[in-house]
Amino acid sequence: MKSHSVSRRRFLQSTAVASAPFILPSGIWSADIKPNDKIAVGFIGMGIQNRGLQNRFMGDKNVVCVAVSDCDTTRRNAARDRANKRYQNEDCKPYIDFRELIARDDIDAVSIATPDQWHAIQTIAAVNSGKDVYCEKPLTHNVHESVEVMKAVKKNKAILQTGSMQRSSREFRVACELVRNGVIGKVERTAVNVGPPGVPCDLPTEKMEPGLDWNKWVGPGPMRGYSSVLSPRGVHGHFPHWRNYKEYGGGMVCDWGAHMIDIV
Repeated sequence: MKSHSVSRRRFLQSTAVASAPFILPSGIWSADIKPNDKIAVGFIGMGIQNRGLQNRFMGDKNVVCVAVSDCDTTRRNAARDRANKRYQNEDCKPYIDFRELIARDDIDAVSIATPDQWHAIQTIAAVNSGKDVYCEKPLTHNVHESVEVMKAVKKNKAILQTGSMQRSSREFRVACELVRNGVIGKVERTAVNVGPPGVPCDLPTEKMEPGLDWNKWVGPGPMRGYSSVLSPRGVHGHFPHWRNYKEYGGGMVCDWGAHMIDIV
């Protein structure tokens, strides 16, 4: 692992509070960062969520996007092209198999935004390969997987952050502080509406189009026929509904509960 004047730990700690209501000294950000000192980040799962994260990470001068992985050829190549266009080079490499990405010694951290059934396997594989991890919520598909993830993180002394935007959002932090400090008085009751749990996936099988490795999309989940509801093809602007089916997600109780219940 190469040495950094801006350490991975410092970088990930700074991103965790990037949107919290703190005023940081300008000197923290003012130093020029040499190319070899940048944090090399790989991105796994290039749907709408990681597309946004990729753009945000590339907006930080301390970071360079060096690799992307997705089982959809169009999304994978589009993510590669975004990085190479920004940096005006051909250095960002695309991978259909995430294991090739995390096997690279020159990658410091990975951002994971795949369907829930993949989170634990990819996170554990990444920290075992010496990477720090930013993984979208929910952290895993079940409690047992979470226990195994934490064991791997502690064993490897890795940094793991779960992508929970409300934890870093100013308005939620201020609201929590108002409650904790008694500004609004004693809170007698809190109600949270997050939606239903996941349901069995009974979607009809559709004809497979070229350019998608369906086996890699399903991964550790139960195998079934292709459905565009689960994995819409190409680059699109919505959040796919795989999260509504318990084989691949936890329904809205997990998708939004990871935000709302956490804040409560």
